[in-house]
Amino acid sequence: MEVFRFAKAIFNRLFLPEGKHFVIALNRDGNLLLHDCTSALEGLGVSVYDGGALQLRLVRELHVSRRRDEYILFVMKESFDIMEDIAEDCDFVNFQFRSMFKGYPWDLVKSLSFQKQAWLYEQDGFVDLNAIVRDQILEDRDFGKDNKETAFSELKAEWDSICADIDFNRPTEWMKKAGEIVLSLVEIDKWEEFRSEVEKVNVAFIKFLKGGYMNIVSSTCGTKYPRIVTQVLPFINKQVGKTALVVVDGMNWWQSLLLVRSLEDKLNIRARYDCIYSWLPSVTELSRQAIFRGDVPSVDYSQGPQNEARLWKDFWAGRRVASFEQYYQHSGIISEELSIKRLGYVDVKLDEMMHASQDYRYLYANTKVWVDEDEVIENFKHLLDGGYKVFITTDHGNVDATAYRKLDSRDSLGANLSLRHITLPKEADKRLFETEYAGHIEQVDVSSRTYYAKGKEAFINSGKCVTHGGVHWLEVLIPFITLE
Repeated sequence: MEVFRFAKAIFNRLFLPEGKHFVIALNRDGNLLLHDCTSALEGLGVSVYDGGALQLRLVRELHVSRRRDEYILFVMKESFDIMEDIAEDCDFVNFQFRSMFKGYPWDLVKSLSFQKQAWLYEQDGFVDLNAIVRDQILEDRDFGKDNKETAFSELKAEWDSICADIDFNRPTEWMKKAGEIVLSLVEIDKWEEFRSEVEKVNVAFIKFLKGGYMNIVSSTCGTKYPRIVTQVLPFINKQVGKTALVVVDGMNWWQSLLLVRSLEDKLNIRARYDCIYSWLPSVTELSRQAIFRGDVPSVDYSQGPQNEARLWKDFWAGRRVASFEQYYQHSGIISEELSIKRLGYVDVKLDEMMHASQDYRYLYANTKVWVDEDEVIENFKHLLDGGYKVFITTDHGNVDATAYRKLDSRDSLGANLSLRHITLPKEADKRLFETEYAGHIEQVDVSSRTYYAKGKEAFINSGKCVTHGGVHWLEVLIPFITLE
């Protein structure tokens, strides 16, 4: 009986109330295609198919068009473009089995049989999973360890494959894959073991920045997506209809994956990912200023919501957008007038969580809480229901860093600095500074007075932290996400 109720719950999530009989489901974990699951759905009258674009076309022409009154499910393991005529004929859902078992560790739940998952789904409270899986898992004490090692080896092989030839001029495709791998490593608690591979890529990235960053700064805004934060507003200016820009302060690429997964699950949306560059140094007062100014940031700028609102207003006024058609809000539940066509919103909670985290393990746990908060979900639902085309980005990413040493007070006096960079004042002696910190600093522009902490180091005396301000690819390569 539990299996029937579980299958019915899956059916109800797929075939939405008042929905169509033809559903395309993006199911990255692949559980919908497990034999017991497909058999249970077929018992409820659902025909299940899977494959790529060609298979989808065949299902549409050979089955859907001839069996309008029957339930047909097509499962996509990876996202691909759906032709317009097919999209009009179906409902699209993003289906994650893990969303049906909140409160339980997914790595353990996914190892259960369909029958045991069905039993677990029926329980009202948190139960002892050990009692369910002891016979097939916990007798082997090395089961979890062995599985992690297997996953680690597979992720390492995939990493080697995507890093063989990285084009940092066009980082979108690489970051899509790299971000997924990083998130998986954090999820299986293997991030620290992988750091040497990450730092190898960072050496190549720094080399690219030294020769290529200024070309990106001076590039023209693309038609499909911006290349750098200064181009975000000029890009949005080219869009037709209502647009909303949501800037999540301090969001790393892998954190954005958690956010979009939550939105896909709760709001049934599709997201497009592109990769853009943060401003250097990757700090809020420069990089977020560059977003809202829509131009090169000023070093004399004082960061704050009032000044940010002024930048937003000035940009749109310069594009002949009336004051009653544009709106800026810093945090809280979004509330704007119906006349608004250009909306800007900033959320700083994730940045606060980032600075309060000792390493990625803590940040991962905090991020999972944040992406499911009512305020986050309600705001995105409000924007999408309001007919906005929603763009999500951030001012900078973050890196989990380890202590090198705190900058000497004589060097930091009068300097612009963070835990990952310092811009020396004019009166400071560059040669003395370079001698003092030799081997622990690097420059993108050797003629400048800005120095960055090397690798994953931070200018602190002891311990670890999650921070930003440097030139690590985890800080500089940031997501630009489109929701519709």
